[in-house]
Amino acid sequence: MIKRVIFNNWQYKLLALFIGFSLWLVVNLGVRVPVVVEKSIELVNQDENYTYKLERKRVRIKLLVIERLSLNESVEGVRAVVDVKGLGEGEYMLRVHVKSPFKILVYPASVEPEYVKVYVKRKPPQGR
Repeated sequence: MIKRVIFNNWQYKLLALFIGFSLWLVVNLGVRVPVVVEKSIELVNQDENYTYKLERKRVRIKLLVIERLSLNESVEGVRAVVDVKGLGEGEYMLRVHVKSPFKILVYPASVEPEYVKVYVKRKPPQGR
């Protein structure tokens, strides 16, 4: 009898449990507040045969942070990244991507400037 009550329509019961937990989480964590932080730009996927120079070294990032969280700990892992994979010599306008380890808790809303100029030059050959 009890086994039938527990396992009858178990998919719906599991779905209801998930929805209830999600709603509880949203209500308890509270409202997201905007926070502006300034971060240094990191270059990823660099080729060792080239040197890279950024027009700007820092960007301003607007984050939406849940107000009940510790601000310093939640913003610590946010990074501003520019991907330079496969670029040859020249000037490029590349998009700045914001990486957040906890997208649900700390959501990047915007970045300023959205694009940054990157200068790529070939490294001089090394002497023997």
